Amino acid sequence: MPDLHDQISTRDKVLIIGAGPAGLAAAAALKALEVPFDLVDRAKHVGGIWNEEREDTPVWPALEMISSREFTQYEDMLQPVSFPEFLSPGHMAKYLRAYAARHQLTDDFRPGVAVRSARPFGEGVWQVELSTGEIMIYRAVISAHGISQRPHRPDWAADVPKSVRVIHSSQWEGPDGLEGQRVLVVGSGQSAADISVDAARRALEVRWSMRTGHWVVPRRIGRVPGDVAASREPSMLGGLNAKIAEAVVTRSVGHPADAGLPRPAAPLLEDSVIISDEVLDRVREGRITPAGEVTGIDADGTLTHLGPESHAGHIRYAPDLIVLATGYEVGADHLSEEIVPRTASGEPDLFLGAFPRGRDDFAVLGQQRVAGGVLPVLVEQADLAAYMMAAARGGDSPALRQFQRLRAGSESAVPTAAAPAGGGALGRLGGVLGTNRVTARSTPGDRGGTDGAGEDLVPSVDRDTLLARLRSVRELFD
Repeated sequence: MPDLHDQISTRDKVLIIGAGPAGLAAAAALKALEVPFDLVDRAKHVGGIWNEEREDTPVWPALEMISSREFTQYEDMLQPVSFPEFLSPGHMAKYLRAYAARHQLTDDFRPGVAVRSARPFGEGVWQVELSTGEIMIYRAVISAHGISQRPHRPDWAADVPKSVRVIHSSQWEGPDGLEGQRVLVVGSGQSAADISVDAARRALEVRWSMRTGHWVVPRRIGRVPGDVAASREPSMLGGLNAKIAEAVVTRSVGHPADAGLPRPAAPLLEDSVIISDEVLDRVREGRITPAGEVTGIDADGTLTHLGPESHAGHIRYAPDLIVLATGYEVGADHLSEEIVPRTASGEPDLFLGAFPRGRDDFAVLGQQRVAGGVLPVLVEQADLAAYMMAAARGGDSPALRQFQRLRAGSESAVPTAAAPAGGGALGRLGGVLGTNRVTARSTPGDRGGTDGAGEDLVPSVDRDTLLARLRSVRELFD
């Protein structure tokens, strides 16, 4: 008996590009609303970057997540209690496969299929070319391709001689084979810290080139995971939050400047912090040597950089391996630049981080960095995209018209009254500790702005504000 799903023309379907956490959330939402879809991914299994079989994954097997099990899960499916408190990529991959199976999303999944291009021809008509050579017409597109498609490399990296191996952090696979080698890790953020610690397990020497100082916070407050402690803390401390939070962190792991790292450029509650239980200890032990910004490179591969503080003068250094933890640039290879217009500052002009102005047949999920966990944001964006496309499929509706009016205006006009509670010291600290965080790691470029070469990188937004606005707009369709 033929599958009824196969009898539905793609002209009536939504195409979801990417089967990671965002793509699976979108597929589950569309299925709940009985909107037909196809889900494609270049990998052979669902899971996105958490699929260990992918050659282009930016995570490595030994990576330990920076959020606890309790806060790294979908609302409708808990993580198994047998999983460790802080998951490995392998555990996250198993969880995402189980989620897809629970919602029968694999029935609509085409594995090993990449999208070469997706082009709109009027509202509700998308021409899509697949890696199989097929050219299909879809009614709408949800691009959940993630933010690791376009690794950013600073200009000076092109001048590094071939005698020095240069890789981006997305290519890091672990420290095996680094015995006797000198490694330079470039970047100020989470991935740079994680890779520096990992490299120090085997390498002869590890230098960490940092442009900006950040606070380092532990995974746990006492014996309790930091995100769990944050969720239990009442809002009652007012303006004392910042000082108390910094005191808690300093007592737990110490101040970064006391260990030899650059002094944080912002107060803790305003900073894009590094979450690590090891990096400050490795710096104190001399296994990781702080270094300033790279300022030049000679023909023989010798780099010039500043000391930990700019007044320390220039230092020459000849590494065997350079790891560029320098973030990612916005965009996707399958989407032309005109599809997602840019703001005056060069960032994608996406309403609520996901919706191009004036289109009811297109959404781009997960294109912003947030401190405090991206999974809830992905789920809310996916739900709203599904509601929008279901309403457009059914014809005109009051909810869709209201959504269109909000989308055409300023995002700041969207109410934020639905913001999650929890503004105490540990409550605010939970935001920077990575509550609900599901992304692998962040980098200096991930924090928004530019990194060295002046390229546009992934913008950073306030997580709670974005969540509140997403939930407020979603209520239009409830």
